[in-house]
Amino acid sequence: MDIRAVVVGGGYAGLVTARVLAGRCARVTVVEQDGLGPDPGHRRGTPQSRHPHALLARGAHILEDLFPGLQDELTDRGAPVSDFGRFPMLYPTGWSPRVPTGIVLQTFSRPLLEACIRRRVLEDPAVTVLDGTRVTGLALDARRERVAGVRAEGRGTLEADLVVIAAGRHSRLPAWLAEAGLAAPEVRRVDGRLSYVSRIYARDASADPAWQASLQATLAPDTDRGGAVVAIEDGRWLVCLLGADGRTAPTDPDGFAAYAAGLANPYVHEITGTAEPLGPAYRYAGLGSAWHRYDRLHTRPAGLVVLGDALCSLNPLYGHGMTVAALQAVLLGRTLDGTTTLPRACRRFQRRAGRTLALPWLMAASLDLGWQPGRTPLPAALARRLLHRLLRRIPDDPDLYRRFLGVQHLTASPATLLGPALRPARARTGGTAA
Repeated sequence: MDIRAVVVGGGYAGLVTARVLAGRCARVTVVEQDGLGPDPGHRRGTPQSRHPHALLARGAHILEDLFPGLQDELTDRGAPVSDFGRFPMLYPTGWSPRVPTGIVLQTFSRPLLEACIRRRVLEDPAVTVLDGTRVTGLALDARRERVAGVRAEGRGTLEADLVVIAAGRHSRLPAWLAEAGLAAPEVRRVDGRLSYVSRIYARDASADPAWQASLQATLAPDTDRGGAVVAIEDGRWLVCLLGADGRTAPTDPDGFAAYAAGLANPYVHEITGTAEPLGPAYRYAGLGSAWHRYDRLHTRPAGLVVLGDALCSLNPLYGHGMTVAALQAVLLGRTLDGTTTLPRACRRFQRRAGRTLALPWLMAASLDLGWQPGRTPLPAALARRLLHRLLRRIPDDPDLYRRFLGVQHLTASPATLLGPALRPARARTGGTAA
C-alpha cells in the first residue's frame, strides 16, 4: 500500500510501531512532544521510566525479530541476562522454586531500551522523527469520516492516510474526538491504587551474584506492601518499593530505607542497607488499569488506530504492557498485509487488538478487583480464585511454576494450568530465601 503514516508518540510503543510500518508505508512520521537525543535519558512524557520495566519472553522474541541482535547490543551495554529461575520471587504464599525454567529474561532501564530501538528506527530512510512537537488534534475530512492527518503545534497539518495513536496512558485522543463532535470510547477501569517509589544504587558490575532480580509481590486483599530490586546497566541496582490499596513508600532516605527493611524479602533491604545510593527516590502513582474500547465506536474515523497504553494501560506490576504493545504493532502490520483497503484494515485491527488484551486484562482485573469495594463479577471472581489456588501451590511444585511462568510470559495457553489447578493440593514443605 502507498500509505503515508503518522505515529503519535515517540516512546517505546511508537518506535516499535514505526519499525513495523516502515516496510509497509511509503513514509512514516513519528511525532513526539519531548526532545529526543541519541543517548539514554529520562523524559517528562514517560515518568514511569525511572521505575522497573521488563520484557516478557514473548515480547523479547518479537523485539529480536524486529531488531536482530538487540539482546546482544543490550548485553554489550551492561544489561544482565539469565534464566528466570535465578530470580527469587516472594509471593504472599511463599518463595518461588529455584529451578531452571527455560525462560530467559534481560534486565535494563527503559531509557537504554528506547535509545537502542530509536537508533535503529532512525536508520530507516522511510522514517522521520519530529521531536519537540506537540500534537493538538486530529485533522479530518469535511464529513469527519476519515483522518487526513494530525494538527501539530508550529507545523500546521501533518498529512497522513493512517494515524496511529501510541501516546501512552495519558493520550488525549478521547478529548480530540470530542472536540471534533465525535463520540469518545467507553472505558473499563480497575484500580488497585498502586504506587511505585524507586531509587538507584551502585552495583559491582564485575561480580556475578546468584540472583539478578528479586520481587516481593502485593496481592489483594491483604498484602499491600512489596518491593523489587533489579540489576541494570552501568553497574546499578534499581530498587522499587510497592504500595497497593493507597499505601505508598516514603521518598526521604530514612523513610525509604525503613520501608525496605520492613519487607520480608531480604534481597531488597540487603541492597538498601549496604549499597551506595546514586540519587533521590522518585514516586509514580495512578497505575490502575484502563481499557478504552475503541473497537466499539461506531463513528471512529477511517484510517485511525490506537495501540499500546493509549488503548489499554495495565497495572505494571504484572509486566505485560511492553509485550502487549509489541504484539499489537506486529498485529497491525499483519492486518495491513492481509486486507485490501486501509479503512477495512484499521477496523479489523482495532477489533483484533482486543485479543492481545484478553489474558493480561483478565489477570490484572481479576486480582486488582480485590482491592475495590463491592461485588466482583463472576468471571473475575473465578479467575482470582484460580490464581490464588495456583499461587498457594507454586512454592512446592516446580513444574507448576514453569507452567505458570509460560502463561505469565504469554508463551503458553492458560489451559496448561487448568489440570494442575484442579488437582488436590500437596502438603506444604515450607520454603526460605535461597
